[in-house]
Amino acid sequence: MLRRRTAGVLVMVLALASGCSASPDTRGPLPDASSLVTAAAATFGQLRSFAFDFTVSGSVPGLNVREVKGVASKDGGPYGSASGQADMQESQNRFEVTYSINGDKLVLTGKNGIRDEQPVPVPYNPVALFDPAHGLPKLLTAATGVKTETREDLKGVQTYRVTGEIAEDVVQGVLPTVASDVDVKFWVTQSEPRNLVRVWMQVPPRQPNEGAVMLELGLTQPSATTPAG
Repeated sequence: MLRRRTAGVLVMVLALASGCSASPDTRGPLPDASSLVTAAAATFGQLRSFAFDFTVSGSVPGLNVREVKGVASKDGGPYGSASGQADMQESQNRFEVTYSINGDKLVLTGKNGIRDEQPVPVPYNPVALFDPAHGLPKLLTAATGVKTETREDLKGVQTYRVTGEIAEDVVQGVLPTVASDVDVKFWVTQSEPRNLVRVWMQVPPRQPNEGAVMLELGLTQPSATTPAG
């Protein structure tokens, strides 16, 4: 039986593809980091949908995810819509599910074909991802100490890499189980309009004998922005 906690975790991830890059290029002047993240937040707020790949290296209490991938959209109902696959880890039990959000229902289907249908856990829904006050745009605009580090090629996409920090209360707007400030890196397209294509977070160890946890979110195939009028 698929657990309710699993459903909550999946939709929580939706409220937040890593790829190998070429050697960083720091030659010449680099654009202002604040301008880059502000522009990327504005562009993101106009998107209707995007594909994503979220991975976790390490353990965060309450976030029993190894990888979640799929497509999220503002359209499709009061909470938006989403569908994809997830690789989950609960204690010693590792399993895969497919999921879909349509209307106000979340449907999880295990590899054995068993379906679990339940209401979309509020406020963790795809629409929340686009919210400038709490979603991914907020992560961009609320990051402090931002600095443009380098240029990087991410699978053929030319980007600027921006580093900074995000306060615990801001991070919890998309990942409530993260109980600390985090180091963050954003990859924003060199071309305009600026698009956010990757986010990396490092969550510090909870105890001296633990390692840091790495969270990565890759964003691809953005839809066209909302037509004017």
